[in-house]
Amino acid sequence: MAGRTVVITIDGSNHSQRAFDWYVKHLMRVGSDVVYLIHVAEQVSLPVISADSPLSFPTDTWVEIMTARVKRIADLQNHYESKLEELKLRSSGKGGFITQDATGSFPGPQICEFIQGKKADVVVMGNRGLGKLRRTFLGSVSDYVLHNSGVAVMIVPPTAE
Repeated sequence: MAGRTVVITIDGSNHSQRAFDWYVKHLMRVGSDVVYLIHVAEQVSLPVISADSPLSFPTDTWVEIMTARVKRIADLQNHYESKLEELKLRSSGKGGFITQDATGSFPGPQICEFIQGKKADVVVMGNRGLGKLRRTFLGSVSDYVLHNSGVAVMIVPPTAE
């Protein structure tokens, strides 16, 4: 079988973990799949005024926020990189966990650009299970990717509770 390029979107939620697990159980081809896990790191909101000293910049708070963000991303990367290694889904120089800083408030276009750049054959992503009304107002990344990526998209729904 010819190899295929698989992109799995990762955001640190149970939904993206469920999508990864679904790929492993139902789609994974060890030895032929090149798997990219894409994480678009949200922009952080930094305070402009210090609560302790209103006339100075809150640099200590900025450092705390950015340090926590870097740690969250590193923990996420370590978690998924170890899974890729364990499942033998790491090819020499191909695939792996990729983090990109968000270029906007909605990650859909950025994910589609990544998918197209990697010439993905299939995308696997989780779904939060928003209703029609909430999805209309909040937007849905999975809905956007489904309609704009130009490749097969597997959306893994939430489990019934």
